Amino acid sequence: MPNNVKTYDGTGDPEDHVKFFQAAAQVERWAMPTWCHMFNSTLIGAAGVWFDELPSESIDGYKDLKASFLAYFMQQKKYVKDPVEIHNIKQRDGETIEEFTKRFKVEIRRMKGALECMRISGFMHGVNNPELTNRFNEHVSKTMEEMMITTTAFIRGEAAVAGKKKGHTSWRIQDQSKRHGSERRSDFQGQPRDRRGSSKFTPLTRTPKEILVTEAGKFKPPPLMVTLV
Repeated sequence: MPNNVKTYDGTGDPEDHVKFFQAAAQVERWAMPTWCHMFNSTLIGAAGVWFDELPSESIDGYKDLKASFLAYFMQQKKYVKDPVEIHNIKQRDGETIEEFTKRFKVEIRRMKGALECMRISGFMHGVNNPELTNRFNEHVSKTMEEMMITTTAFIRGEAAVAGKKKGHTSWRIQDQSKRHGSERRSDFQGQPRDRRGSSKFTPLTRTPKEILVTEAGKFKPPPLMVTLV
C-alpha cells in the first residue's frame, strides 16, 4: 500500500479517502479486482464493520463498492457535531451508568476533533452519580481509557453490593419464616389437650377401694351382707 493512502475508521471525510485511494491505484496500475481488495484493506474500526456486514454478492466491482461506501459514510457525515456539544451529553433519568457510558461513546464518535481532555471533562460532567463523581475528583484520569477502567470498576462494585443486599434480604425472609413457624408450634403446644385434636380420654374414677377409705386414712371394711332364709 502506498504511504499516502491512510486507513479510514468511519470518522473522517469519505470523499477525501476515496480520492487519495484512487490516485494511488492509478499510479500503481492495479487491475480492477485488486482495487476492491486493496480498498478493503484500508477500512478499520466502524468502516471495517460496515464492510463485513455487506450482503453476500452485493458488490460487483469497485464502482459498486465505491457507491455503497460513499452513500453510507456521507450520510454519517451529516451527523457530525461540534466538539463543544460534548458537554451537553448528560445521564438521563432512569439511565444506568453502563447505559450512559455506551451512549456517550457513540455520541463522541460524531464529534470530529474532540480532544482527549474534552472527552474526559464531558464524561465527568455528564455522570449524575455523586459517588462516581467523587471518585473522579479524587483521582483525575489522564486518558479516556483510564476513566473507563475506573467506571467499570465502580459498576462492578455496585453490582456486588446489590448482590450482597439481595442475599441478606433473602436470609432475613427465611429466618422470619422459620421464626413464625416456631411460634406457631409453641402456640400449639401451649393449648389444652382437648383443643389440639389429640386422643380424648375419660377422667379417672375412684376405685371401690378408694371409696372405702375414710378421711382418717383408715380402711373401712364393707358392711356384712346377711341373707335371710
